[in-house]
Amino acid sequence: MHKDELWQVYASDGEPILGEGWDSTLGNPEVTGSNKIVGVAIVFLYRLNDKGGLEFLWQKRSEKVDRYPGDYDISAGGHVNLGETLVEAAIRETREEIGVKIEAKDLQFMIEAPFNRNRFAWVYVVDFTRRKDEFKFDDGEVSEIKWVPYEEMEEFRKKFAKKPLREDEFTFLTLNNWLRMHGLI
Repeated sequence: MHKDELWQVYASDGEPILGEGWDSTLGNPEVTGSNKIVGVAIVFLYRLNDKGGLEFLWQKRSEKVDRYPGDYDISAGGHVNLGETLVEAAIRETREEIGVKIEAKDLQFMIEAPFNRNRFAWVYVVDFTRRKDEFKFDDGEVSEIKWVPYEEMEEFRKKFAKKPLREDEFTFLTLNNWLRMHGLI
């Protein structure tokens, strides 16, 4: 997160309110008691390893961040900036957090859902199987990455993920359904 961002504000149906932003220096709206809704774009990167096993990329949050230092988080994600599309936010956050460039054509839409009372989440999945990108952690939010085999992901999430992800059964049930629909599990 950059301290000078304005996050896009959304209506309760998930539509952006044009020209209305939330000052990121105030923190997340739920922390302030506001009823404003902001959006987050979330990206899960997966790959099939050399043996055909499915793996997901997790990032370890830096010890220097103010929220959930040292905990693991999904591949990439963050708030949608004022005037930014969801796809632009997903691409930007992936570049900023783990240093890889993805394009709109790489993003496979998974779900749009309320994240909590003050946030909508748009979740995307990216097949990283044939990619050889180097990961870079330039913005200080991420300290390392880890590819986690699908079979171990539930246990990994419950042990090492930041608290909101440890408790987020819905997103991971939806991810499992998405994987089944696309023949990956």
